[in-house]
This record gives sequence, C-alpha cells and structure tokens, in this order.
Amino acid sequence: MTEDRIDDGIDNWRNSDAFTPAEKIALEYSEFMQFEPDRIDAAFYERLREQYTESEIVELGVFIGFNVGYHTFFRTLDFYPMFTPDGRLVSQEESRRIYGETPHSHLSADIQQAVADASAAGD
Repeated sequence: MTEDRIDDGIDNWRNSDAFTPAEKIALEYSEFMQFEPDRIDAAFYERLREQYTESEIVELGVFIGFNVGYHTFFRTLDFYPMFTPDGRLVSQEESRRIYGETPHSHLSADIQQAVADASAAGD
C-alpha cells in the first residue's frame, strides 16, 4: 500500500484503475456503513458475495464498523489528526489550526492551502 494509492482511495476509488472490483466494493461497503447504512440491503449483499465469502463479509463488516465507531468517538472528543498532511507530528492545537473546525481530506484544496500558509508562517 502506497500513500498515492491511499490518497486515490479516499476521493477517487470509483474511477481509479488502482483498485480491483473486490477492493472497490469493500470501499463502497465502508462508505455505506458510515454514511448510508440503509443502502446495505439484500441486493448489496449479493454484490458482496460475488467477491467475498460469508465469513469474509462478516469480517469486513466488523472491521468497518469498528473503524467507523472509533472515528465517531474521536469526533465526540473533538480529537484532531496527530499528523499534518506532510507527515509531521503535531499538537491538537496546531492540528486544529491546520485542519480548521472540521477536518477534511488532506487532498482538498483547503487543506493544501492551510499547509502552505502554515509553512509560509514558519509553523
């Protein structure tokens, strides 16, 4: 797994050639679990079964559920990423300055501009 592939998976997995059909449906499963759980219906499970066994679907669902849960928990604590988009370890205060009131993907123009501004200011 490379940083470029992870970045591609964040915002472009549907159109990317870097992911297999199995990986794409796992990413779709993840999005649905977090944002639209009602879309995970019998027809979606049939699509999952084209790529995964029953036990793999359960394992994937538990893993996704755990990750969605702990990210939700971190939001309730107002917890910010520990690392800047360029990989520096930072305090929660500096992270808040970089990411703003609502953290976004480090691929977004707003975050890229915030990093450039912080670098120019010597932060």
